[in-house]
Amino acid sequence: MGHVVSIKGAHLAPKSEQSRMDTLIVTQELANEWRIPPFQRPCRVNAKVMSVAEQIKATETIEGVITLGLHQGNYYIVDGQHRTEAFKISGLAEAIADVRVILFSRMADMADEFVRLNSSLVKMHPDDILRGLESSLPMLTQIRKSCEFVGYDQIRRGTSSPIVSMSALLRCWVAASYETPASSSAAAGGAAKIAQAIDQSSTQNLIAFLATAHAAWGRDPEYYRLWGNLNLALCMWLWNKLVIDKDRLGNKKYASLNIPEFKCCLMSVSANAEYLEWLPGRNLTDRDRAPAYMRLKKIFASRLTQDSGGKRKITLPQPAWATR
Repeated sequence: MGHVVSIKGAHLAPKSEQSRMDTLIVTQELANEWRIPPFQRPCRVNAKVMSVAEQIKATETIEGVITLGLHQGNYYIVDGQHRTEAFKISGLAEAIADVRVILFSRMADMADEFVRLNSSLVKMHPDDILRGLESSLPMLTQIRKSCEFVGYDQIRRGTSSPIVSMSALLRCWVAASYETPASSSAAAGGAAKIAQAIDQSSTQNLIAFLATAHAAWGRDPEYYRLWGNLNLALCMWLWNKLVIDKDRLGNKKYASLNIPEFKCCLMSVSANAEYLEWLPGRNLTDRDRAPAYMRLKKIFASRLTQDSGGKRKITLPQPAWATR
């Protein structure tokens, strides 16, 4: 990996069987051999990165510790991606750096180390944490593989970019599982805890809902607001009540829908210009939840009545929180 540089007054620290730390002369060729693992955040070259590049050029030293993961003969950048990029930008042939190498038998273990390092050193966004955990949480992989419109960054930045973030999606899903859907329902646990708590059955249910919603709304910019937390959580809540929950005993004497029927209702939601105009600026709060639900309920009832030719008596859930 390079030549060890002798530093006066320093001595080697104890080394474990799984990791080692050395002060190296890093060359451009060596830095280019280091791979970017799938859980890493996108590398963004901003003013701060350019400033670090100038600092490296002046001092010929990369500050901090660069952590590499060694897996199946390849070196991956676990921590220090932007500093490595700054070194490349500097144009220096070589620079001194402290490099820590950890041996990993599994990529998932490397992802866990990435989360641990960045959680303690840098404030991470919820989606950054979930990206890091994807290797060790198959349900995240399932959702992303089945629903390519769900992602971790660059949300709604282009025609091919994700239209809903994983963290927002999971928060809405948890909120919709409660009798009263509210943003505070999912606030008790962080993004990681929410992802770890969702089981296989719930994951498949979520994927089915997402496929239905995407078929009804698509990714057109005109319907982006339907993927916002308020509408998304309430539609998920109705999905659980009308499609998934087949128990109609007691006070659950409301309509039971199949997936095509629910999809038609969601299509009517996207076709309702008044509702689309009402949504911007609304949140999943006590103030906006009930008015939004009553509008959705009216749209659903109208579509179901229309499709039945007026022959079907439509009864939809009337929760206490919607009448306050």
